Parts: sequence; C-alpha cells; structure tokens
Amino acid sequence: MFFVMKSYKIYLYIAIILVSFSELKSEYVMPQDSLGKHQWYIEIGGVAVGLSFNYEYTLAEDLFLINKINLRAGLGTTLFMVNYFDIPIMVNFLVGKNYCFELGIGLLLDYVYKPVPNNDMPYSSEAIKFIGNIGYRYIGNGGSIFRVGITPFYFVNYRLIFPTIGISFGHYF
Repeated sequence: MFFVMKSYKIYLYIAIILVSFSELKSEYVMPQDSLGKHQWYIEIGGVAVGLSFNYEYTLAEDLFLINKINLRAGLGTTLFMVNYFDIPIMVNFLVGKNYCFELGIGLLLDYVYKPVPNNDMPYSSEAIKFIGNIGYRYIGNGGSIFRVGITPFYFVNYRLIFPTIGISFGHYF
C-alpha cells in the first residue's frame, strides 16, 4: 500500500511539472486556426483509471456539424495495480471551436505483465475493452487544453458497463 501511495505522488508531481511547462508556453497567444494539428495531454482518471499520457492528431476539420475529428493514442497505468498498463486508441469528434463538446469511441488494450497473487477477481493478462468518451474540452487561445469527461468501459466477458470520470491538461503543438 505504501508503494502505491508513493507512486501516486510521483505521478502527481510529473503531471504538475508538465502542466506548468505547458502554461509557460501558452502565454504567447496565437489565433485559433494556427494552433497546429498535434496535441498532447495528461489524463487523471478516465481511460487508465489512474494516469495516462495521450497524443491526438487532427485528421479532418469542419465536416458538416463536426469541427474536428481526432485520432487518439496513449499509454497509461492505474494507481491500483503497479504491474498493469494500457493503450487507448480512439477517434474523437469535437463540436465547437474553443468550448467543445467531445464524443469518442475506441478500444483499450490492457496488459498485466505480472499476475497478482491471491486475487479474487480473475483478470486475464491481455484484454481488449470497448471504450467511449463523452465530455467537455476547452481550447485556449495560447493552445492550452483542459478536458473533463466520462469514459464508459464495456467489458465483453462480463457484459458490464463501468463509467469513470477523467480530467486532462495539455497543449497543442
């Protein structure tokens, strides 16, 4: 338990440092159209039910009612199991320029590289889950990103939907 709390503090410090660097860069205001097509952000909760580092690339802009279509990939870990990591792969649809409604769908590839001894809940070493994303995204004029949303997981084997809440901070480049 002590190791989990200690690793949680390390992840929190890393997130604070990365967000502070992002805010230093965002002092320079750029027009919304010149922000670029690349984004990175750190998510607490959400997809990894812990901490994840994510990258998004804008595939298309201004299609009918959708302002942006983004492809997302990331790497995350949970705060509950140290020997676990996941890779989210999603397509996100954004409606709005600065204040966006976000809707996404994708897969979560899980991997447990060391079995948990005496675990009551069986968990396979590799699993694929269907995930979604419903949320709000703020895009600042300097390129900073703030996201908050609900990520429902669908466990195929158990026919169970498990929603989590996530908050993200990041930047365009």
